Amino acid sequence: MIVKTRAILLHHVRYSDNSLIAHFYTREYGRLPVMVKGISSKKGSTKYPYFQPLHIFNLELYHYENREIHNLKELNLSYIPGNIPGDIRRSSIALFMGELLNNIIREEDVNLALYSFIETSVISLDEMTEGISNFHLWFLVTLTAYAGLGPTPSSKSGSYFDMASGQFTPDQPMHPDYLEPYSAGLLNRLLMMTAGELAELHLTGEERSELLNRVLKYYQLHLPGIRHIRSLQVLKEIFR
Repeated sequence: MIVKTRAILLHHVRYSDNSLIAHFYTREYGRLPVMVKGISSKKGSTKYPYFQPLHIFNLELYHYENREIHNLKELNLSYIPGNIPGDIRRSSIALFMGELLNNIIREEDVNLALYSFIETSVISLDEMTEGISNFHLWFLVTLTAYAGLGPTPSSKSGSYFDMASGQFTPDQPMHPDYLEPYSAGLLNRLLMMTAGELAELHLTGEERSELLNRVLKYYQLHLPGIRHIRSLQVLKEIFR
């Protein structure tokens, strides 16, 4: 059956000299692996440079109910980023986001809210002018709600954050997986922020790196199958 859908590229692997398998998160069908042929075609109908992390596409594909891999018929960019490709900060964040999403989105279940969040986040990253250095933290924290891990923001200052229970608490937990009140306060602020407010969050490189490590640990505690994120070290070096 031929279907059309909007889709966000999570990851791709070369399959042969002239084809690849692209893993898309689609609006109508959830996660789909798609065989893309003719990437080196002289006709240029499919261009390998298009396949960058989190590029947003309009796809037309052959969708098979009983097959694991579907076949691409046609594609074009739904949104053409103006800043992400040429900015190492934005492109590094996009690479990190794509690798993270590729780790945690494993099912074909449709989630329109998650798709919309990812798409608007990509556009925000491309278009924003301030607060870029904190965007990956905001995305990681905000994504917890869509991944079913989201803690409820706290109205009380001086709280700890218990990463095992996913709750803010006035008392220090009796195990090592928690955030001290200062880091817990940063997490709480991020939970309540929009991307447009990120310039208001002033962090040192050390604070940013430490909070990133701790929030990723939170993911790993609740989603134990998450693999090592290779782009993490590059991200830390850029925003240190």
